[in-house]
Amino acid sequence: MKVYFKNLDAIRFIAALLVMLHHIQFFKRIDKVDSWPVLNYILEDGGRAGVNLFFVLSGFLISYLLLKEQQVTGTINFRNFYIRRILRIWPLYLAYGVLLTLASPFVFHMLGMPANTDMATILTNLLFLLLFAVNIQLAFFPYNRGILEITWSVCIEEQFYLVWPLLLKVFRNRLKVLFFLMLGTGFLCKTLCLVLPMVLPVKPEQLLSVNYLLLFDKLELFGMGMFAAYILFNREQYEGFLQRILQPWIQVLVLLLAILVVFQIIHIPALTRYCYDHFIHAVLFGYIMLMAVAENSILHLEYPILKTLGKISYGLYLLHQPVAQLLLILIMKMHGPEKAVWLYEICYPILCVTLTCGVAYVSYELYEKRFLKVKTKFASVETRM
Repeated sequence: MKVYFKNLDAIRFIAALLVMLHHIQFFKRIDKVDSWPVLNYILEDGGRAGVNLFFVLSGFLISYLLLKEQQVTGTINFRNFYIRRILRIWPLYLAYGVLLTLASPFVFHMLGMPANTDMATILTNLLFLLLFAVNIQLAFFPYNRGILEITWSVCIEEQFYLVWPLLLKVFRNRLKVLFFLMLGTGFLCKTLCLVLPMVLPVKPEQLLSVNYLLLFDKLELFGMGMFAAYILFNREQYEGFLQRILQPWIQVLVLLLAILVVFQIIHIPALTRYCYDHFIHAVLFGYIMLMAVAENSILHLEYPILKTLGKISYGLYLLHQPVAQLLLILIMKMHGPEKAVWLYEICYPILCVTLTCGVAYVSYELYEKRFLKVKTKFASVETRM
């Protein structure tokens, strides 16, 4: 039995694009390149929104496939699930991560950029990378240059995958209970960051930065993805509900609201500071999952180019940072940081996205695809590679 959801490849690419555009703007800012304030503002939170969209999408797809597997086979094959995840995530993560962890400090040093080439630091970074614990390293250990920061969210996903099939099996007849437990845990962790500084000698910023990097802070996102998958999986039971909430005018309204929130046109600083807006993201993105796959969806994103970009979105996410940084270094050496709208605000982002797409496509076709072909042998429910 094959499962394929329309529009989700394009949404996966949009999530990666938000992260790329955020970092493109971020690198310009830290290198003191004169940039449009409006771009700084609307893309300031784009990376976080893109990552949150990835988390909701992961919770949706993985949960639906596991529910389908349980329906088709009567159980969840834990061994095959972990093998599939390993074959999808590990090859690029390890090849890219180990190479950059070992080589990037020396490359940056050669380019005259701040870098820590101390071998103890490099080996420490490598250890956390191999343990899929970069998020824990960033949360609890002193920051050092050379940490492959972009992998923190991949580590959170792997930690989620480690426990998720077990939780789905334990709560298979009580998924609504699991959903509310996840929402409650996410809310509690954020509230503790607000309350504990009132009674303990700890700064809110310290707790917020630690909490943001841990799986507990993302449970409402994964949970909402699961809940959307649960509703879709039981679509006959929720047919009336789906018809009511998926009316075209509601789809337009929610999509518009999501755009306004992602680009901070609608913005409540207090909610953002303590990440309570994750619940807003969860609801909006969870709805978009259902909207995207609905028969009457207003989204029509099944274009070959978008499907291809969605397939390589994992590579886009992991590989874009060095491309963006090296390209900006090259442009600045050739032109300097002086204001040039056509160069830094138009050419640089377009070149960066285009080059990253090229690198990610080559990575997918020549490297990742080999592992994905093996991955299909361990699938109880077939999906598009």
